[in-house]
Amino acid sequence: MHALAGAYALHAIDDDGELRLFEEHLSGCAECAQEVRGLAETATRLGLAAAVEPPPALRDRIMAEIGQVRQLPPLVAPSPSIRESRSSAERRSPLAGWLRWRPRLAAALTATAVAAAVLLGVVAVRTQAGLDELRATDREVTAVLAAPDVRSATAPSGAAGGTVVVSRSQGKMVFVASGLASLPDSRTYQLWQIGPEGARSAGLLRPDGTGHISPVVSATVDGATTVGVTVEPAGGSEQPTTQPLLLLDLPQA
Repeated sequence: MHALAGAYALHAIDDDGELRLFEEHLSGCAECAQEVRGLAETATRLGLAAAVEPPPALRDRIMAEIGQVRQLPPLVAPSPSIRESRSSAERRSPLAGWLRWRPRLAAALTATAVAAAVLLGVVAVRTQAGLDELRATDREVTAVLAAPDVRSATAPSGAAGGTVVVSRSQGKMVFVASGLASLPDSRTYQLWQIGPEGARSAGLLRPDGTGHISPVVSATVDGATTVGVTVEPAGGSEQPTTQPLLLLDLPQA
């Protein structure tokens, strides 16, 4: 079950039975719950990445410095006595075998986090005006993610998935989504913060060609307990007019 935390954070568990079993496990496993939160937050950070062309002189500089970099010493195989001692210790301690295998798990989780960047939609090319807007958004997102009281919630796996990250001290939330179908020009996705006093718009969502939403920053609404996404007429609505495609409980302090 522990090995499914990365796939769960990416909404990549397709088998309903396996998903149900992991969610039951997740409700009683603090370690997996912490890992899922961490992967979701890491994926949000990676979703802010932007590809840029390297400086023209970079290749020449690297080639010039290669000759000055000292090579690593050759690997020396351990002596038979060391091998036998290590094998004996692993037979005595299951923890030793786990520690030997753990770097592979770390590598797999790193690959999962990189895949999350693709899942959440990395925009590689933008105009200068778009880059200026992105930098401003990045600063807001970074402030939320770096807050000491940051909390996150992820929607269950399904056709559409989403993650919301909240900092009550910053008074802001960051929302990302994936798996949103293309809409005609007459319709749009709209994000809502919902509480006992009703729903308040948190902005319009514009998925890219793969259905991903870049991070959206919004001020938190007092009393809001839920975040939802609906399909609305182009330009948005004052109140939701359709059933939500996606609902997430806003993390509390």
